[in-house]
Amino acid sequence: MSFVVSARKYRPQNFDEVIGQDHVAQTLKRALENDQLAHAFLFAGPRGVGKTTSARILAKVLNCENLQDGYKSCGQCNACKSFMENASFNIFELDAASNNSVEHIRALNEQVRFQPQQGAYKIYIIDEVHMLSQAAFNAFLKTLEEPPPYAKFILATTEKHKIIPTILSRCQIFDFKRIQIKDIVIQLQEIATKENKNIADDAFHLIAQKADGAMRDALSIYDKIVSSVEGDITYKDVAENLNVLDYEFFFNIIDAAIKEDMAGVMLINNDIIRQGFESEQFVLGLMTHLRDLLMVKDVRTADILDIAESLKSRYENQASLSSNSFLLSALNVLNDTDINLPRSQNKRLSVEIALSKICYLNRIIDKKKRGSDSIESSANIPKATVPVVSKGESRSTADVVAEPNPPIVTEAKETEDQSVSPVKEKIKQEIKQEIKSESQEKIKPEDKPEVVSESKEEDKAAAEKLKVDKAPSIIKTPSLGTSLDVLMKGGVNKKNKKEQTQVFNLKGVEDIFEAYRKQTSSPSVQSAISNVKLELQGSDICVLAPIQIYLDFIRQESPLIEILHETYSNSYDKIVYQVSEETFPDYKPPKKPKHLTTSDKYDLLSKKNPHFLKFVDTFKLKVINK
Repeated sequence: MSFVVSARKYRPQNFDEVIGQDHVAQTLKRALENDQLAHAFLFAGPRGVGKTTSARILAKVLNCENLQDGYKSCGQCNACKSFMENASFNIFELDAASNNSVEHIRALNEQVRFQPQQGAYKIYIIDEVHMLSQAAFNAFLKTLEEPPPYAKFILATTEKHKIIPTILSRCQIFDFKRIQIKDIVIQLQEIATKENKNIADDAFHLIAQKADGAMRDALSIYDKIVSSVEGDITYKDVAENLNVLDYEFFFNIIDAAIKEDMAGVMLINNDIIRQGFESEQFVLGLMTHLRDLLMVKDVRTADILDIAESLKSRYENQASLSSNSFLLSALNVLNDTDINLPRSQNKRLSVEIALSKICYLNRIIDKKKRGSDSIESSANIPKATVPVVSKGESRSTADVVAEPNPPIVTEAKETEDQSVSPVKEKIKQEIKQEIKSESQEKIKPEDKPEVVSESKEEDKAAAEKLKVDKAPSIIKTPSLGTSLDVLMKGGVNKKNKKEQTQVFNLKGVEDIFEAYRKQTSSPSVQSAISNVKLELQGSDICVLAPIQIYLDFIRQESPLIEILHETYSNSYDKIVYQVSEETFPDYKPPKKPKHLTTSDKYDLLSKKNPHFLKFVDTFKLKVINK
């Protein structure tokens, strides 16, 4: 006996055997039960999902002489036998791809005029109906709209959008869905059981995924695997025959990346290249694997994955070792690589760069979580584009009004202008000396910090109150390159606490701001300090201002923040900058300069320059565009 492919051998013979199209089967059976069957149907959907099969089942049911329960054809009557032997005179199957002209449709219209020789209906199944020409569609309209009562038309297509609206409006449309992977797996398992084939569950899932929702494609792949592999069939056998990457590669790459084993990742990538897989195929596969890990991490999304039960525990174990930040960052890196890969001159190098980044993602994520201020991590932070206002530089009133919320400077280079550094250092020394001399007079004797003695309990209490660290008293000022992020935010670097030199109170903070205002030569900073109000909110210093620009000027003055840090290193946590219009009810923003007309400019020039009028008279000029 000649070989028959599984797609034909196991074709469904009744509505209950059609996989994944229950909504179509139930509607047709209900229409048959109520005797409300339409005269024209359109079955639309992807390839291999059961459109033609459903049309044949409906045709057999309509002409079956001994209909069974559940609207199943008997398969024994003359109508059923003649149809299965392709000798039926009442059921016609046409291929619109090869019969798409007006003459073919005219011949069909002539056939419709004759009643069936046996059975109740004449049924026309037209496959790939979208291939009909425009003229053929128009010739088919009248017959399709008002056929004889014994004529039924079943049209099937994979491209419903190509069918003209006048045809669609004359048909009852059924949209077929892609078949779910689990349904394909169940059907393949039943067929393998009937044929005594031992196939692994994950191999079935790989076949179903490769079929892309088409049962016919899945059966074709199944026939190919069974004919090429002897004995038991494993996942590896299927992967090799279909030329797909084994999931082992992806699990091993992620395991190595979590361990920061860059050499191991590169060796795995080299094995993939040696086996002849394309870079695009590998990147897409790894992205899918990372997406699956991300879905497994949440119970609500774990059911989305269509994977074998034997693999679920492995996905869950690897997902537990990977953070959401790592998975999302890795997906972002691979997505950029996938977009740029077609334009790359060296695709292997592009993939290796992406894998190298993934290997060290956890280190970068951990540094960001710890608020690391190292140069390596700060290189990945986008830099602000607004320059710092340096000493002696001022901004006009128009700038203040036009830019109420300029970007905040969050980073500075270590290569800051060396000419400014000595000036800033001089200002800091003068302010510290001034504050120190004033504080000696204002601080009461009982408020002064004393030397801690281990033998006195009261000395221990005083030391605890002031939170004095045991660090050496002489510590260098934290450099802008290593603790700039903390200083610009006004916070205290907990790693570099120093011995506090002053008692923390509002008066002391105000004195530091006032002394800095007197020492700085920048009119903008002087104006900003004069127009702000200071408050203490617990262990935070709160700077209130009527508009944002004042806060930005103060925030950029890193020497001022360093002085606060050195003076009250153990008492305050951070500086809070806040715009508070309620605190400054009498504040009036600077007015915008008045726009001068041509006449206004003429009057001003006349007043300022007496020779201007003589110039106008001499050359007989006049003002236009007033």
